[in-house]
Amino acid sequence: MVFDLDGTLVDSLADIAAAVNGTLVAHGRRPHPLEAYKTMVGWGLKQLLVTASADQPFAPADVETTYQEVLAAYRAKPVVHTFAYAGIGNLLDRLDPRVSLGVFSNKEDGMTKTIVGSLFPSVRFLSVIGARSGRPHKPDPEVLLEMLDAWGVDPSDCAYLGDSDVDMETARRAGVIACGAAWGFRGEAELRASGAQEVFADPGAFGRWLEPRLVEPGQIRPSDED
Repeated sequence: MVFDLDGTLVDSLADIAAAVNGTLVAHGRRPHPLEAYKTMVGWGLKQLLVTASADQPFAPADVETTYQEVLAAYRAKPVVHTFAYAGIGNLLDRLDPRVSLGVFSNKEDGMTKTIVGSLFPSVRFLSVIGARSGRPHKPDPEVLLEMLDAWGVDPSDCAYLGDSDVDMETARRAGVIACGAAWGFRGEAELRASGAQEVFADPGAFGRWLEPRLVEPGQIRPSDED
């Protein structure tokens, strides 16, 4: 079971917006209201900066240095307003002993690990991976497939839970079950339009769908008996 992070496990929008808006204002650009960030996030922090400054774009040569400013601001205050969605802690606690768990995010890798470690310190994730230099980002499925290969898990035996079109495309391209978190930033309509196989109103509904489908050690999956 692999999870997206932002908009799926945690609501991090306020801390992301603070880092980006602060940098925009420092460079004479207008900030955006919090709600506007719901439709801009999903492609990583650098692309978010480009999108948020589209009306007054930075010169290509300045994008990297400005992105580093955003990243530094975010690293300084990563979990001020960020919180786990209601029901996520209970879901992870129930799954932890029974299934391999991972996180795959387009958030910068160090920040991904920081937030997961801060908000879910007792959960035994086998892999927590964010955006890394020189490695493909979602919706490219390469890193997700490498994660599953390292676990010895076939993609068809994995579900990926996310809240955006980027997540659903990642899941489809990887050959895993595409599960939509309608409680996140984008909502049910986008998830269904982008190919979600299942969509859930809240973490409890997802858990009720998932738990009967878990395969205990030594158990034969129904598909193997046919």
